[in-house]
Amino acid sequence: MLQQLNWTSQVIVDQTLENVDQQADLNEQSDIHQLNWTSQTIIDQTLKTVYQQADLDEQSDIPFVIRLFENPSSLMALPGKISLHDHDCLHILFGLGVSPQQEAFLIGFTMGNDDQTKSWHVKLFKFLSRFIYPLNYQFNLEELKIFDLGFEYGKQFEYRNLNLIDFKQFYELTIKELRELFGVDRNQYLEVIDTN
Repeated sequence: MLQQLNWTSQVIVDQTLENVDQQADLNEQSDIHQLNWTSQTIIDQTLKTVYQQADLDEQSDIPFVIRLFENPSSLMALPGKISLHDHDCLHILFGLGVSPQQEAFLIGFTMGNDDQTKSWHVKLFKFLSRFIYPLNYQFNLEELKIFDLGFEYGKQFEYRNLNLIDFKQFYELTIKELRELFGVDRNQYLEVIDTN
């Protein structure tokens, strides 16, 4: 759903460097030190730190039809609706990237985790994401199967309605603390996503 996100850490460049070549060397080194927010290397960083280091889409980058059915401020939003900020925080919490498969899983999770979701909501979303959404946001049949896996995982998840949580209240917790708080075990779902 989102364009490929590049979650990188910001390199603080010493402004006192006089040599332009040294500056270029630091910029090249920044590529080596990218923040891989899907890995375990971020678990000791706070949610706020990881989120601020993320190169994220703006709300205006999301096509209108997607905002119409997924943004909580829309009157036509389906259950599982979530703000872009909190959707991105769920990506971080679950350690999911933004491949179409991982996006399908996360959207399936939020719909399955929302107590308001009915079967017709799921059917409508699948139709929209398969045929109506812009081409680069559409899910193919394989991705819809992964959506179903995310939906089932969301239904069975201990905590309900995560799509309604304002994750800013957890900004000072580390990723490890957040995953422990919500009982997130990445091994339960990453293997399923990677094998489909």
